[in-house]
Amino acid sequence: MRPRLMRAAAWVAVYVLVFGVSACVKARPPLRGSLTVLVLLDYQVDYLGANGRMPVARDQAGPLIKATNKMIAAMQPRPIPVIYTVNEFSPFRAVIDLEQNFSALRFERGSTLDKRINYLAGVYFSNDDWNAFANPQFDEHLQLIGAGHLVLAGTHPERSVLSTARGAKRRGYAVTVISDAVASSDAQRRDAALQELRQAGVELETSDQFIASLGQENKS
Repeated sequence: MRPRLMRAAAWVAVYVLVFGVSACVKARPPLRGSLTVLVLLDYQVDYLGANGRMPVARDQAGPLIKATNKMIAAMQPRPIPVIYTVNEFSPFRAVIDLEQNFSALRFERGSTLDKRINYLAGVYFSNDDWNAFANPQFDEHLQLIGAGHLVLAGTHPERSVLSTARGAKRRGYAVTVISDAVASSDAQRRDAALQELRQAGVELETSDQFIASLGQENKS
């Protein structure tokens, strides 16, 4: 074979190898770690405050706050204990904002975290969607820290918890929802959301069960 033809054949082989490896890398799903992460969804003034624009039921807010603070305390000895997500909706989406009673608008007090929650235990991600994965940095952070098991709690589970749990399952995460750390506008909505989560293959636990499981992990 002539030298010119040999060089051309070599370049063809290199291109095939490079593009083949690149395609394999792009097609490979991200690796999931083994870290358990507590993800607190939308613990904001407009949802938990009695005078909020989209409040959860008063008889659900107190138990939610109590159960959540217990879990935060149990997670704090861990190096990456908690992730908080908050809604920060644009004030220029009239139809959506009207449906949500103009709650959690960006830069307004109602979008801030309720101070009855221990809000200094982890990192924060903001969103303009109820699904935490709508912010790509959220999933990037989970991959960076080696998360594999997401434990979800939060307000309006029919919106935030359900959509985030489904997003997590699609991405290969194990998902647990804390049944006594979710709160909606009424018991019917909350219970319907928990039933949908069950049907989606999500594990349900109480806060006490979750805290006990952390003790088992520490022993193993």
